[in-house]
Amino acid sequence: MTFRIKWDGLDQLTAELRTMASGKALEKASVALGSQWQKEARAMERAKYTHGYWTGNQQRNTLVYWENGKKTIVLDPKTEYSVYTEYGTRKMNAMPVFKPTLDMIKKRAPSVIEYYLKRDIK
Repeated sequence: MTFRIKWDGLDQLTAELRTMASGKALEKASVALGSQWQKEARAMERAKYTHGYWTGNQQRNTLVYWENGKKTIVLDPKTEYSVYTEYGTRKMNAMPVFKPTLDMIKKRAPSVIEYYLKRDIK
């Protein structure tokens, strides 16, 4: 007596598992979180800087990029004075933007990762 089992969708399942193993879903989720972080930081910068002459230089120069070989998204303000606006000086109060937005994005991260994993499985 011989039994045969036919697996419908086995090729698709193995392809999806390979995709998940290669980290494509996590990479997409990381890029999405990085973009959200950049968007939130830029919006918060405009809202916080209400005094003086606002040029938008720091907002325009806040960049997000993927570090090669690492599962890391970097939000990098390319202005020299960004550390002073984030932490303040003895004569200027701090106007933190990156830490509060990072805390907001950390709360969203599990749901965004879950969304991309489910989307890649389907």
